[in-house]
Amino acid sequence: MNISKSHIRPFPAYEDVFEGDVERYRKHFLPILSLNLQCLFPGEDQWLHFVSVKEIYDGSVGEETVSEHRPYTKEDMLGFDVVNGKYRFEADWNYFLLEQEPEHETLIEAYADNERDFMARKRFYEEKGHIFPYSSFGRAAESADALIQDYQEKQEKGWGLSFPEIHGLLDDIGFMSEEAQRDLQEEGESLEDWLRFEQTNLLHVPRTPEGETFTYVGRLTGYYFQAYGADALYLFYSRELGKAVVCLEYT
Repeated sequence: MNISKSHIRPFPAYEDVFEGDVERYRKHFLPILSLNLQCLFPGEDQWLHFVSVKEIYDGSVGEETVSEHRPYTKEDMLGFDVVNGKYRFEADWNYFLLEQEPEHETLIEAYADNERDFMARKRFYEEKGHIFPYSSFGRAAESADALIQDYQEKQEKGWGLSFPEIHGLLDDIGFMSEEAQRDLQEEGESLEDWLRFEQTNLLHVPRTPEGETFTYVGRLTGYYFQAYGADALYLFYSRELGKAVVCLEYT
């Protein structure tokens, strides 16, 4: 599928993504990509954001902080109020285990690894014009230069090369990618069935109080952007509730 580059902003600044205490967001989140919904709905001039978290390491994010869960913030699910095109986290910061256990050495290391890998990949993208299309396998890159060298070595060794379909960043938007359309035809299911997300590897799917699934916006490969990223990161949106929800999936 083709969408205008004007509808995508790779690696946006924290200040352009989050509303409120930006430094607190900087501590826990990784802003991967901003997307304008006009690419899906021409009349909807609304920016949403694909964001991940630094606390991804072992197990589900939020699984040990159940008391801090909210309607759209649970295990591997993060909910945001959309305020003038920016995100306001709906839960208390104690949703993140590191807030409750600030001396947790494993989490401190995971945060550092995910941030370092993210920053190296961001600079790689800025220098090369495309992402580093391989997993870090849990070993955070030290710098963009290290990734550039690794990329060259992999190409010399004949590693396969495949970039996400949509501007080399997103795997899908609204199930309109060639891969999604092909899978729909092969599996003989309807788009309406897929959009309900009733059969999925996601631990939770955001639904309205009436039981309607949020609008599915798109999906990207999480481990292309951090050391311990999810296999897939999904973004959902409810215009009526003013909520955006990010869900992490592992296969």
